Amino acid sequence: MLHFLRSINSKARKIESSGPKEVPPPHDFKEISSNLADNEADLRQEFTNISDIVFKQFYAGGVKILAVWFDGLINNRVSQDVFRALMLDIPEKQLLEIAKEERTGLINQHILPFYETQEVKDLAEIKRWILRSKMILLVDGCSSGLMIDAESRPQRSISEPVVEPTVLGPHDGFIENIGVNTALIRSRLGDAMLQSEDYIIGRRTNTQVTLMYVADIANPKIIEEVRKRLTRIDIDGILDSSYIKELIQDRTLTVFPLMKSTERPDAAAADLLEGRFALVVDGSPQVLTAPSVFIEFMQATDDYYMSPTVVWFIRVLRYLSIFVATNLPGIYVGLITFHQEMIPIPLVFTIAGTREVVPFPAIVDALFLLIVFEILWESSIRLPRVVGAAINIVGALILGEAAVQSSLVSPTLVIVIAVSAVANFALGSRYDLAQAVRVIRLAILIAGGMMGFYGIALVSLFFLLHMANLRSFGVPYFEPLAPLIAKELKDSVYRAPLWSFKKRPVLIVGKDITRVDTPPPSPPDERCTAGADSKRRLQKGGK
Repeated sequence: MLHFLRSINSKARKIESSGPKEVPPPHDFKEISSNLADNEADLRQEFTNISDIVFKQFYAGGVKILAVWFDGLINNRVSQDVFRALMLDIPEKQLLEIAKEERTGLINQHILPFYETQEVKDLAEIKRWILRSKMILLVDGCSSGLMIDAESRPQRSISEPVVEPTVLGPHDGFIENIGVNTALIRSRLGDAMLQSEDYIIGRRTNTQVTLMYVADIANPKIIEEVRKRLTRIDIDGILDSSYIKELIQDRTLTVFPLMKSTERPDAAAADLLEGRFALVVDGSPQVLTAPSVFIEFMQATDDYYMSPTVVWFIRVLRYLSIFVATNLPGIYVGLITFHQEMIPIPLVFTIAGTREVVPFPAIVDALFLLIVFEILWESSIRLPRVVGAAINIVGALILGEAAVQSSLVSPTLVIVIAVSAVANFALGSRYDLAQAVRVIRLAILIAGGMMGFYGIALVSLFFLLHMANLRSFGVPYFEPLAPLIAKELKDSVYRAPLWSFKKRPVLIVGKDITRVDTPPPSPPDERCTAGADSKRRLQKGGK
């Protein structure tokens, strides 16, 4: 049962699930009148000029009852069942024979026991529940109302994730309904220690945010810190989980993602089992998990559904891809401009021949191509899919070929930018990190064009020091590399077998640190093999 933890200010409000608490009323607290006409007049004045709100009056047990809800946000079957139960299951004049203040309680406990309900004594809270797509019942003569959770908002069906596609593993993804998303997580973690806490954030949107964590695995200090950060949010509206990410992460002025967003329920469940927490935001198909470290963004969900040997090779390719995506254009421009002596002689003549008719310096050509590529990337994302595919073909083939034929850029530089772009796409399953790579690549390109390898080294060192200084809810961003934790390197550049993951991450986990206690696989016992051979020989002899 949901109960508002009323706060004096208008910041995020926590919804307690353990029962009502003695707390001071908010500044907009107003008691519900025992006169039904007064309550209706107050609600109609509050929701004036709103055409899709429904005020329905009817009689049940000889007493007038008012039902209020928003059209299209309530399950019609549930509402019909509620009206049928109230009008047919309550004997005539039964409500007139009991005390007025007991009428709502009788309906709640004896007439509607199969639905999630809650008695409310605050008219301001009644208004918030209506805005949260709930049905409200007000009984004449009673100074309390009844909230019925008959919500049925428009939503799309569960489909395969778009940003994080996978070949192996589950193919269901989160949607924009918070109830469905929390159910997808809980269906994978059938653990009574999986806790959930609800918050209402946003003065205008009243968006529900659910904090989920495994109580005996998560670090209590980290959970308490995220509670504090959620309750201090004071904003007009929350339209997506990205709003929450920007408002509660440790630092804002950084290109690196400090919280992981995922649209895969299995990935969220895996993070919860490592001691992290998850934030599910109503209206967003992306679930946030934290604390996050850099090596997480170099991993994919498929890594845990494939052979460790294959995963080792794939992860090496990913680290090579991020190096190529960030450094290759800058290294090329630095070689051409400052360090020609490092290029083999045959390659020098080849590059010089392609640049002989190009009128601009290498840094200008590289910036031109990179900016054109970024424009094509953005246009392909913003345009409809059919048109976006056509834009990609036009940009990759026609514009590139025309630029080379007109001698504006060299063919070698086109190849360098293309290879860098393909390497960036290798990180596509981690879209946040791919965005950071785009900024880093531009910075290294400018440094390489101005100071050569010395500039590239300075910019790379700056980003490395910046990453080493980052924290995600107090956890070092470079963990387990800095600080070095040798036992946790089993899931970094390579992935060890699952049976070797004995412990959870030290800097994240709480009490329960044991993750796997399965012995390594071994060949069958010789006696079992001998027995099977003897049986086969007897069968052959009998034949």
